[in-house]
Formats: sequence, structure tokens, C-alpha cells
Amino acid sequence: MEISVGRVGMVPLSSIIVEDRTRVELGDLSGLEKNMKASGLISPLAVKDNQDGTYRLLAGGRRFMILSRNNVEKVPVRIFDKDLSDIEMKIIEKAENLHRKELEYYEMDKLTLEIHRMQEQLHGVVSAPGPGQTGWSMGDTGDMIGGVSTATISQAIKRAKLRESLPDVFEGCKTAADALKMIKKMDEAVVKQVIAKQIETTNANSTTSPLTQLAKSYIIKSCFEGIKEIPASVFHLVEIDPPYAIKLMEQKKAKSESQYMREDYNEILAEFYMDGEKNGQWKGMKFLFKECYRVMTEHSWLLCWFGSQPWFEEMFEAITSAGFESTRLCGIWVKPSGQTKRPETLLSNSYETFFYAWKGRPALNRPGRTNVFNYSSVSPQSKSHPTERPVELMKDIYSTFASEGSRVLIPFLGSGSGLIASHQLGMTGVGFELTKSYRDSFLVKANSM
Repeated sequence: MEISVGRVGMVPLSSIIVEDRTRVELGDLSGLEKNMKASGLISPLAVKDNQDGTYRLLAGGRRFMILSRNNVEKVPVRIFDKDLSDIEMKIIEKAENLHRKELEYYEMDKLTLEIHRMQEQLHGVVSAPGPGQTGWSMGDTGDMIGGVSTATISQAIKRAKLRESLPDVFEGCKTAADALKMIKKMDEAVVKQVIAKQIETTNANSTTSPLTQLAKSYIIKSCFEGIKEIPASVFHLVEIDPPYAIKLMEQKKAKSESQYMREDYNEILAEFYMDGEKNGQWKGMKFLFKECYRVMTEHSWLLCWFGSQPWFEEMFEAITSAGFESTRLCGIWVKPSGQTKRPETLLSNSYETFFYAWKGRPALNRPGRTNVFNYSSVSPQSKSHPTERPVELMKDIYSTFASEGSRVLIPFLGSGSGLIASHQLGMTGVGFELTKSYRDSFLVKANSM
């Protein structure tokens, strides 16, 4: 039996007649439509020549509907000239999908990752989620595939990246659920390290991608050593989020928040906090404030988070002694709920404070803005660092003091929320962190935004 290939031609879409289709429900066409807009019509429609200038649609109903609503005038078709019975026409209609093999989950994961990477190459990496965003996001990939959620795309890409790096680990995983169980069994730090390495490798040849720039801005080095290498008068804004020297680890463990507590969190004892030196990696807040003053421009802002009890007066004195002017009316981050170790005696504390100080006579970017910032905390299960703050909070604070194009120094990077915030605001951020595992977590998070 010969294989009938028909003939290929271009015909007016208006000449194609749709009659009595087997597929009644066409389903959600948005993903296919987005795919066709991005890649064009890959497969032609199949039609029967009615010999009167019209054609009966045999296969490609979903594609026909999308082409129609996009006002496409002419389309490529595979034309069957010979007389076909109703049964033969139904066979052609069904045969398009009859022998299609469903992709294995790992094949779909790989395909999803490849599509996402190619779209990023074509459109660029998403600059900032939300209205007016540029570049290609995981949400865009989900829409293109067919209304798949961003969370599902993120999981598929995560599985695919890990399978690229550790293929043997997933040898016996027959389903996506099996693969996710395997990932959960693996140490989270190892998973992030593998993904971070994959991200860096993927972006190694790009000097302009946002992720490459962010990775280079996250420097693994003591800020006390790194800041000495910075020339004078460079930064318009410095945001310091140092250890609070209030035995934070004990407080978090008392609240049973061990799921994100890390042994590599660098807590500082009170006796070293202001002007002591420890292990060559800590030189005291007084030293840091003086160095910050040196590297800041003539008219610039300093922000410094601190534990009000017991460091309020000592921190204020250290800041002003370094040459800054400031006020005791601090910036305040108010959270929906509070905490206390002694509920029978002390009210629950639901805020954190930061001093804002200035060198020269800078002007607020948002004059008249109140000193209160209302934002929920990052949920414990989402934290990669014990003192991680929401990116939206940091964007609000940064944009209050500095404008687009400003240079931002972040001596204690931690989760890297400040870097992401400055990047999304069109500022240039750079900073230091001692712990590489925090940088791995940062790269994974930045890659998924």
C-alpha cells in the first residue's frame, strides 16, 4: 500500500469549510496560540479539495481556530484531491493524534527546560516580574506550553537541571513524583549547589545577562577586607544588615524555627560587636562605618539595621562618630505578627528598626514618605537565610532614598534580597558575604524570578 502524501499548497483561509468535527471541545487555545505566535505554523492543515474553490478541513481544527481569530488570510495546507468517503476523512482526522506517544516525564522536563532556555536567548531573561516586564519568564513558558502554572514549570526545570548534572541519581525514578521524592531525600544544600553550578555554567559565556551580572555582584569575601579595596566616593546608598549580636540562633531555636537555621550563620558575640576583632573576619561596626563613609559619594545615604535592645544608643553613637548625621527617629519595618520569649512579662515585638544617616546633604528620592514600612515576613519554609527580608520591602526602602542609576553597596548580602531589589529598580548593587551556600541559594532564587 502506498503512502498518500497529497500535495501542498497555499489557500485562502476563508475557503476552508469546517463540518461535523469529532473534536467538539477545543480546550484552552491560549498556550498553542502563544506557541504559534512565537514559532509560526509548523504543521500545515489537512484539507480535501471540493473541486469548487472550497476545501473541507480534515485535520488541524485547533490550529484553524487560532489562524481564524488572528485574521490570517492564506495558510499552507496538505490537499487530498481524490474522492474520500466519510469514513476515510474521519480516519485522517483521527490519525493526526492516533500514534502520538506521550512524552515520559523526564522528556517533558528536558523539553520544557530547552524551550525556556531558547526563549530566554530569543527574548532575554525577565528583568522584573510584573506589569511592563521585559524578557522571558517561567510564567511565559507555562503559558506557551498550555496554561501550566509557574510552580509546575519551576519544578520541571529544577528536575531537568539536576538530571543534567546527576543523571545516575534519577536512574530508577519512573514518575515525576519519584523524582521529587529523590530531590527531597538529597541534602537541600547539595541540590542548590548543583543548580547554582549549572546556572553559572549556562551563563558563563554571557557578560550582559542580568543573572550573570547579579552573580558577579555577589562577592564571597569578608566585607571588612573587601571594602578596603573600594576607592573613595563611589556609592550613593549603603545598606548594612549586620548580625545583631543578640544570640539570634538561641531565639530562633526557642521558636522552633530550626527548618531554616544554619550552622554557618555568622553570629557575633557582644564583646566583639562594636570595635573588637575576631578570626580576622570581624573588625567591628565602628571600623565598618568609617570605611562606608569613605567609599560614599559627597551626598549619600547610609541605612543600618540593628537590634534596638541593647544596641540603640551604641549604634547611634558609632554612626555619628564616623562622620554621619542621623536621627533617633528610625525607619521601622512593621510586621503583621510579633514574638517574645517572655509572653507573661513582655509584649510581642512586631517591628524591626534601621537608622538612616546621611553624608553631605542628600535629598530623599520620595520626599514626605513616612518612616513606617508595612510588609509581611518571608515565610520560614521559603527562607534561605535566618534574617531574610522580602524583596518588595527592600525595593520600597531603596527607592525612598535613592533613584534609578544609583550605586548600592550591601556589606552583608545574606540571602541577596538587596541585590535583587536594586537590580529590579535599575540600580547597580554589589556586596559581600562569607558563606558560599548563601550565594548558591541566591542564584537559584534569582534564576526563578
